[in-house]
Amino acid sequence: MASHTKQIDYYLAEKALPEPSFDANGPVDLQIPPQIEQARASVLQATQELNDLLQGPRELLFNHHHNRLVYPKLISHFEIAKKIPVDGEVSFTDLAADIGIEHGALAPHSAASRQIADNLLVASWVDANVDEMWPAAEKVVDALTKWPEAAEVNQTDFSLANDTDLPFYAVLAQNPDRARRFGGAMSFFTTGDGYSLRHLTEGYPWDFVKSGTVIDLGGSHGDAAFALAKKYPDLKVIVQELPEVVANSKEEEALNVKFMIHDLFQPQPIKDADVNLFRWTCTTGRISTAYRYFVFKGVKQPEGSRLAILETVWDA
Repeated sequence: MASHTKQIDYYLAEKALPEPSFDANGPVDLQIPPQIEQARASVLQATQELNDLLQGPRELLFNHHHNRLVYPKLISHFEIAKKIPVDGEVSFTDLAADIGIEHGALAPHSAASRQIADNLLVASWVDANVDEMWPAAEKVVDALTKWPEAAEVNQTDFSLANDTDLPFYAVLAQNPDRARRFGGAMSFFTTGDGYSLRHLTEGYPWDFVKSGTVIDLGGSHGDAAFALAKKYPDLKVIVQELPEVVANSKEEEALNVKFMIHDLFQPQPIKDADVNLFRWTCTTGRISTAYRYFVFKGVKQPEGSRLAILETVWDA
């Protein structure tokens, strides 16, 4: 662990980059290259293991990890990050009065809370975590008990948490603000290296498509499509999404990306695509019917057309 931290320290000093800090004006990320990122990941894993070992098995189980999401839930629900001046502080008395509780002392921003205040995507991520993912996660075991095979898109923890028979995106469609927030959260997802869009643009031989057509099925607000179009400007990229998602999406000037309203549960209307891209569609439960049309029903595509799947694989 010491050797890895030395690598990070040396790189930051050599490049005159700021060191990690909890201060509100601290760096958002360390701006380190892949080889140094590997050292950072090793340190994080080692310190987590050390933390677990030093606690011992009993204290490790006794920890109230479930309470950790209470704090971002409070920040999200009461919009606390927006109520604190970015470069200043507010008294707890004034802040408490603003949200209807009693307290004293002063409340400045930390580096993390400032991100919530400054960055709409970060705020969307926090909101989606505490209002969508947390309630659903609590219902995972119940959902597996009720639907062991989970064969349908509405047989999920999300369905139980929201007391609905509708699929995930149908629920979001009923609330545009909720849908917009989730879209922002998914956009934020791609800002970290682990889920960076470079894995899409660099991890697949897109050059073979040349000036062909790529359909990004369930491509949300187009982050992946825009990344592809920027690196491969000759591609014609079509993002297919539900009406409410398309309505909240914007095409970028000079990029060959178009949005098209299409329900993945319906037959594919475009029959001559060079690549049909499924990216993270499994994670929202939309994959079952969509794959049936492509794989089991055999949607006819031109010779040489490809089905590209980019998904998260859990290590068993």
